[in-house]
Amino acid sequence: MKYSYWLSNIRGISHGKIFHLLETFSCAEEIYMEKTSAIEKLNILTEKDIKCLEESRLRWNLDEQFISLAEKGISFISFEQEDYPGKLRQIANPPYSLYYKGRLPDEEKRAVAIVGARGRSSYGMTVANELAKQLAIQNVSVISGMAKGIDGDAHKGALDGGGATYAVLGCGVDVCYPREHRYLYDRIPDIGGVISEYPVGTEPVARLFPARNRIISALSDCVVIIEAREKSGSLITADFAMEQGKDVYALPGRVTDSLSRGCNHLIQQGAGIFLGIDDFMKEISLASNGNDIQIDFRKNLLEKDESLVYSLLDFCPVSIGTLLDKTQFQLLELLEILKRLEDKGFIREISPNYYVYSF
Repeated sequence: MKYSYWLSNIRGISHGKIFHLLETFSCAEEIYMEKTSAIEKLNILTEKDIKCLEESRLRWNLDEQFISLAEKGISFISFEQEDYPGKLRQIANPPYSLYYKGRLPDEEKRAVAIVGARGRSSYGMTVANELAKQLAIQNVSVISGMAKGIDGDAHKGALDGGGATYAVLGCGVDVCYPREHRYLYDRIPDIGGVISEYPVGTEPVARLFPARNRIISALSDCVVIIEAREKSGSLITADFAMEQGKDVYALPGRVTDSLSRGCNHLIQQGAGIFLGIDDFMKEISLASNGNDIQIDFRKNLLEKDESLVYSLLDFCPVSIGTLLDKTQFQLLELLEILKRLEDKGFIREISPNYYVYSF
């Protein structure tokens, strides 16, 4: 693998160019040993690429570099190894190599990708977190990109459910991005993995993120989009999934909500409609524990005042000021009603004085 590791780290030589080289040479070691003149004649690499290849042969200590990688707690695998993920081998543009902390997904287990908006609503956060948690309880791996918003919610939900989750990064696996997800970055490798096709030390730049989405979809059996604007990276993941023959589900939303336009458009194109956890589990042939995002009103009998306040709430936060304006209750009376609704499990306080539906 040390030759594959060398080949993956030659500046400017993309995975696509590597695969073209491997159509002539049997392996990375043969490329390393071959004369530069013979490689030049193939007209695969530019003059600049050839110069980078020559420089890397002079500077790169094969054994030392590979040992250094292991000392950092980072594993490496290339397309040339037998245990390279089979799901990635099947796509049109697989990464030649992967770097990872922890482990790669168990291909004997079901896997679901959950992705969505960075600036998600509390509704989206709740759905993503609970769906991932229930999947984890059912021993289904959760794949996402560790981005802000829905991705982070999904990883956290899977960890809370005690299941494996895998984060595919748009930077090197030694770079925690975003920084506020340090907790996830540190925890995920314990029971899952942090994965990237980009060499160690690669900083997060916008142009690298779209390509990583094809890996998220490829490692999954299906993809769930939880909130997405009209122009969203999540829609890129959905496109890759459909190209790869994977099922795509989208969470529907109000036509006036910009966070739902991408999802509603996917549904218009034929994506599956995510109507709740129970429904989704049945769709993918899994039993759930009965915790759907739709509340069973028969299980809890609300008092008249509780029912009135509950009817004014939503999955999007509603302020206590709004509730006071729309009801005839005094502040202390309203607070007491809200407390009862919380105790019964109907609502929760998402931030000080803002309330949303609970599960």
